[in-house]
Amino acid sequence: MHTPSAEQSPAADRRTARGDRREPRAPYAALESLARLIEYQLPTMRASILLLDAEHGTLHHGAAPTLPAEYFRAIDGAHIGPVAGSCGTAAWRGEQVIVADITTDPLWADYRALALPHGLRACWSTPIIDDGQQVLGTFAMYYDEPRVPSEHEQGLMRTAAMLGCNILVRARAEESLRESEAKMRAARAEAEHANQVKSDFLAMMSHELRTPLNAIGGYATLMLDGIPNPPTDAQRNYLARIQKAQKHLLSLIESVLTHAKLEAGKMTYRMENARLGELLDVVESLSRPQLAEKGIAYDCGGCDTKVVVRGDRQKVVQILLNLMSNAIKFTPAGGRVAVRTSIPAPGRVTIGVRDTGIGMSAEQVATVFEPFVQFDNKLTRPERGTGLGMPISRELARGMGGDLNVESEPGVGTEFLLTLSTDLVAERAD
Repeated sequence: MHTPSAEQSPAADRRTARGDRREPRAPYAALESLARLIEYQLPTMRASILLLDAEHGTLHHGAAPTLPAEYFRAIDGAHIGPVAGSCGTAAWRGEQVIVADITTDPLWADYRALALPHGLRACWSTPIIDDGQQVLGTFAMYYDEPRVPSEHEQGLMRTAAMLGCNILVRARAEESLRESEAKMRAARAEAEHANQVKSDFLAMMSHELRTPLNAIGGYATLMLDGIPNPPTDAQRNYLARIQKAQKHLLSLIESVLTHAKLEAGKMTYRMENARLGELLDVVESLSRPQLAEKGIAYDCGGCDTKVVVRGDRQKVVQILLNLMSNAIKFTPAGGRVAVRTSIPAPGRVTIGVRDTGIGMSAEQVATVFEPFVQFDNKLTRPERGTGLGMPISRELARGMGGDLNVESEPGVGTEFLLTLSTDLVAERAD
């Protein structure tokens, strides 16, 4: 086998000859090893692997361990075509090309002067074709005397082309994976930046909005208290409306901020044990004005108040308040809201909040936990929310290792089911 000298094929020359138009990160080391392996089987043969730039229709070196450096530099970037030597023609046709004598074969008319000075007399080229019948390059055998391939040499060419295909296909897949990962990293960084910008904007806006709203609420309270002068009945009615609107707007702002915090993954949880009965007492107390205003009955007879839940107390109360508020909002005057508990599995407790309201269709149930989705009906038109209550509640539940689901039937009512971890023995509560 020919031994490459520093003049024949230095690594620097191979890198220079490769050009910039082929796919990045081509597997040159693997191709070089393949070429040397085949040369080892045929000591008087010089192997060459060329890579096809399909966009430009040109061939570029992938490996040529023992071919003269001057020769492979000269043919690097050669165009494929119907009369383009052995490799250019094989890539053009998509089939093997056997040139037994470069001196006389018309396919080498334009390349003969490049090959003969280096003693190259025969060249057999087999296209490297993938499963999709796309030509990826060529594998060629050069000899210093005119000859045709034996069956053994044909077998080695087929094997080399197959192995070359495997190397190139794998390299392309790895490159595609690298590009996808890079795009994903860039997209993730962009999304994180956008989330941060959004969070900063919302924090700023919340401050800008909360300050005047709190001032409005404070002034309304002072005026209701008779400062500086006692209000008339009409003024008292207007001031009460102002207070209600102010509290509603503050609630909307808080919902948007909480949603942004959940989206950014910045929500923190203080996990502890809490007796369910204590939490439900807080929820009932805060919901009592809404219940009384619409004459809705409240029933907690199905609750095991001694159950101990594991979670962030404040967030569990927030979820239950959202569920109660939602039940009251969608239940006509004179209806009923009931809370019950069940143990679906060891270490888990489900708290159900059921109403006798208007219920939801299957389509509405499918979207109830999507952000900013609102259901228009005559019961809620006077006071629209953000459509974030249920999405926030589910995310908070999942953040505590639980979940929130819903069952509903139009015209019958809806039940939201909050599942949390539990300690069944009340004495274990913190």
